[in-house]
Amino acid sequence: MRMLKSIIFAAATLVAFVSCQKELKFDNSGASSGTFKKDGGGDCAPITVNGIFKKDSVLTTANFVDVQISVSYPGTFDIKSDSVNGYSFSKTGSVVLGLNTIRLYAIGKPLAAGTNIFTITYGTSTCTFAITVPGPGVVPAVFTLSGSPAACINATVGGVYTVNTALAPSNTLTIEVDVTTTGTYVIAASPVPTNGFAFTGSGTFTSLGKQLVTLTGTGTPQRAEVSAVNVTNISSTCNIPVTVQPAAPPAVFTLDGAPATCTGFTVAGVYTAGSAASAGNTVKLNVTVTTVGSYNITTNTVNGISFSGTGTLALGAQTIILTATGIPTVAGTFNTFKPNIATTCDFAVTFLPATVPLNGDYFPLTNNSWWSYDIVGDPDTIYNVVYGTKVYNGNTYTEVEQQYSSVPVDTGHYRKSGNNYFQWVISDWYSAQFAFDNPVVVDINFLKENTATGTTWQSATYSGPFGTGAANADLRYDFKIENANTSIVVNGKSYTNVIYVSVTVQLKIAPSPVFTAFEKNDFYYAKGIGLIKVKYNDLLGGMVIGEVGIRNYKVN
Repeated sequence: MRMLKSIIFAAATLVAFVSCQKELKFDNSGASSGTFKKDGGGDCAPITVNGIFKKDSVLTTANFVDVQISVSYPGTFDIKSDSVNGYSFSKTGSVVLGLNTIRLYAIGKPLAAGTNIFTITYGTSTCTFAITVPGPGVVPAVFTLSGSPAACINATVGGVYTVNTALAPSNTLTIEVDVTTTGTYVIAASPVPTNGFAFTGSGTFTSLGKQLVTLTGTGTPQRAEVSAVNVTNISSTCNIPVTVQPAAPPAVFTLDGAPATCTGFTVAGVYTAGSAASAGNTVKLNVTVTTVGSYNITTNTVNGISFSGTGTLALGAQTIILTATGIPTVAGTFNTFKPNIATTCDFAVTFLPATVPLNGDYFPLTNNSWWSYDIVGDPDTIYNVVYGTKVYNGNTYTEVEQQYSSVPVDTGHYRKSGNNYFQWVISDWYSAQFAFDNPVVVDINFLKENTATGTTWQSATYSGPFGTGAANADLRYDFKIENANTSIVVNGKSYTNVIYVSVTVQLKIAPSPVFTAFEKNDFYYAKGIGLIKVKYNDLLGGMVIGEVGIRNYKVN
């Protein structure tokens, strides 16, 4: 039932940047080869485990492990684990020569508490790692940061930090903590003053005493400096310096085919008049580099579209990728796109005629319609398709199957009645952070169309035990049409006729007599298309805890 929760938590720019960087250096048309970094016992080492793995909770992109591989031949990779206790790990992509940090994302749902041992495979190399699924009643851990309130003790900074270069999985912060009560943890770290990047880590402490925790970095440094990074948990803080280097000097290179038509260029994506370009609209150009360094290229604007890209280049022949922005004006083929360098070349792009959605619903439920969504910069991995109907509690619902890597993993049930859309779903589905021990299945009115901005409605109140089962909670949702007709850009593409609905999650835990709002989550539905964006917001922590955006779709 938690169909979208498995794609909510994203750090898309991080992985997207890593993939792009690697493509710049090699032609990754073939499979890479290499070995895992591991210890003498066959365990993956070093390894970073992130996320809280809970029994009966669908895993999200906050649940991952980082491993390292030593690559002897660059190219593509497909790393997978075995399936244990209802879930597994995997990642595909490309790697460069030498040491690479790979982030493997979890998919599935732990079926029972305990310690699970996974084996991952890369070519002929294997290694193992352990994941702990805590039992019922797990509580937040009690711990302090070593060195608090001054400098963090036994802390190390991983990776290189460069102005205007997005952080990668290799950018980490390892700190020491002293645990006095086992349980779950969330730790955050960011520079003071801010400098465009931060670190986070979450998981479960299963033992007491001093131990090391690795936080993973996200964002893009903005200034060259020694940033004073503040590490915080509920009860303590410490600090550690992180050195941010200046941007690399410009590379010296030529475009293949200059000064005439670019040779061997490849245009990717579909370009349609009236539809904004997205991150999937790119052009790959061949270059020959004589001096290593950075590049920052834009093209002229033709038919409402331009291309741009930044990165670093090694010596020799390789490719660069430029991404399109803008909205095409008319259909046709235009062959005068020029990168803004001294010795340039031309390339051509073909634009298709405009298309108009035939379905006027804000959540279409027509057979064989489908939608795909980004997972941390990995487009089209999650695929939702309408395929049939089923009756629950006297109502007929359309079934929407979710697929991951072509494998069905979950099913959602939806119906429309007049101007109202309903979902047959477990009662805690609309909360990213709270879960009942045994949630009931209910009918929730999640969207109203043809109604005014400011319209509000409230769900029923759902009750049940959670944690140890000793505590009882009441949960309800406050829905509000924040904007009945707005526009929004998702993954570089503009959408109009969008209804923006907020869902404030209210919780009352016995013996408290009052409800507390702890989440306010944002849902965006485009007319003729459906759900295009979800953003989960932690009101108490004042931060975004997850986001997902549409990549492609087909509505019949």
